[in-house]
Amino acid sequence: MKITELFRSIQGESLYSGWPCFFIRTSGCPLRCTWCDTTYSFYGGTDMTVDEILLETGKSETNLVEITGGEPFVQTDFVELSNRLRREGYEVLIETSGGFPIPEGLDRSCHVIMDIKPPGSGMSQWMNPDHFRSLTSNDEIKAVCQSREDFDWVVSTLDDWRLPAEIPVTVSPVFDLVDPKELGQWVLESRRRFRIQIQLHKILFDPKAKGV
Repeated sequence: MKITELFRSIQGESLYSGWPCFFIRTSGCPLRCTWCDTTYSFYGGTDMTVDEILLETGKSETNLVEITGGEPFVQTDFVELSNRLRREGYEVLIETSGGFPIPEGLDRSCHVIMDIKPPGSGMSQWMNPDHFRSLTSNDEIKAVCQSREDFDWVVSTLDDWRLPAEIPVTVSPVFDLVDPKELGQWVLESRRRFRIQIQLHKILFDPKAKGV
């Protein structure tokens, strides 16, 4: 697998926000979101075997592991890595762009965090409802919004797709662009059961640093 970085930090997003977490950041992503904060993962990376990644994960002494990117779903050996982490007792989170279906053979006890990309991202054309229909209540949908228009698009799109209500939805503002207070008001006005999240790691650590 091509790996950009391995590091231990505080989980800053998702339903697991606030917990210590070991991150496995893969390299390469076909999408180009306008607000992407990990553009350094688009290219390059270090070739690592699944065994090598598992060894480094064990050294972290951290039970919560997130595989992120880049885009993990386009990585060779991604399913093998995820399933072996589960077999070894790790709680596994997988962050994906929403542009690809969940790979066959993936242990579905893994917690999939699937982004839904509104127009402000420049990548809404990659969104396919069939990718999201494979999600369960063990997973979640994450939406990053840079405007009220983005938020309203997320609401109407999820309504149109008629996904199961049990799938959690989290929404977050683009860091330093949208006031979280505004997002809170949008959620209240929408009367949706959305959970607001703020990128906690960017508050705790340098928001421009790698490996946080």
